[in-house]
Amino acid sequence: MKHSGIMLVIVMVVMIGLTGCMKPPITEKSEEVSNNETAFVIQLEGDQQAKINSLDALEKLRVTAKRIQISQRHKKIGRMWWQAEVIPTIKVIKVDRSPVTREWSAETTTGSRQKDDGIWVESMDSIGFSTGFNCTAQVTELNAATFLYNYPGGSLSQVMDDQIRNEIQSVASEVAAAYKMDECREKKLEIIQVVREKVIPKFAETGITISTIGMFGGFAYEDKEIQNSINATFVAQQAKVTAAAEYQAQEDKNRTIEKAALGLKNAAVTKAEGEARVVEVAAEAEAKAIELVARAANQAMENPVFLELKKLEVETLRIQTWKGDYPNWVTGDSAEKLGIFLTPPTK
Repeated sequence: MKHSGIMLVIVMVVMIGLTGCMKPPITEKSEEVSNNETAFVIQLEGDQQAKINSLDALEKLRVTAKRIQISQRHKKIGRMWWQAEVIPTIKVIKVDRSPVTREWSAETTTGSRQKDDGIWVESMDSIGFSTGFNCTAQVTELNAATFLYNYPGGSLSQVMDDQIRNEIQSVASEVAAAYKMDECREKKLEIIQVVREKVIPKFAETGITISTIGMFGGFAYEDKEIQNSINATFVAQQAKVTAAAEYQAQEDKNRTIEKAALGLKNAAVTKAEGEARVVEVAAEAEAKAIELVARAANQAMENPVFLELKKLEVETLRIQTWKGDYPNWVTGDSAEKLGIFLTPPTK
């Protein structure tokens, strides 16, 4: 009986051991820090427990290690000695320094979150409208502690979707409220300039560097009829512009045709004038030639030298053709005067 009791105790101890009545083991644990992250290590227990009550205190907790060993201990959670859990004694907070871009639009098919994220404002004449805004921001290494101190959650994306978006809407509303709707459409540049001037410096103080704030898309109106009216007006204006362009094109075409016709007419006139001028010049030249010939003949008859030259030409010709006999006919007053002999007629 006594041995049976001992065996029962042994069996119970073994069964308890087999059912897991042991403290959980403490295994090695570490935290990796990427190149785009800045890490801060906070002591959770002991005399070295950090008290983050100032920016300087948080700055001192920055670490440069890329792998941080997480120290741990057992925490008792029950009356039995094995009832415990493993807990860390330090906490690693990482700030992601990667740039984050957000697009806020009233269209559910656009924007960063595929929902109505429109930044709605109201004009002086109480017409509500929205337009798309985009923003790109990041946290630099130098400002990581400042950002974490102001935003303990450490999520830049969440800060942009909440605080930065709300601030942009607030500033844009102030500018839009100073103008009527027709004027607001011409003040987009002024709206974005004022937004940049006020929003960028404000969040720079909290450790966020905003590199871009812009607007995209047109205005979307709360009252759909306003948009329909604008569209109808635009279509009418475009039709007017098209009609004017077509009219101007036809006018240009007509002027071209008229100019071409006038050119042909002028060319025909010019050709006729040219031909008439050729005839006139030829007639003038012919008359001039006749006049010159007549004048030369008169001058020659009056010039003894000319007559002597002609005599020489005739004598030369006679000598070349003379066969030794003398002609029986003589022309002129006397042969001695002219010395010109003619072959007598054959009949």
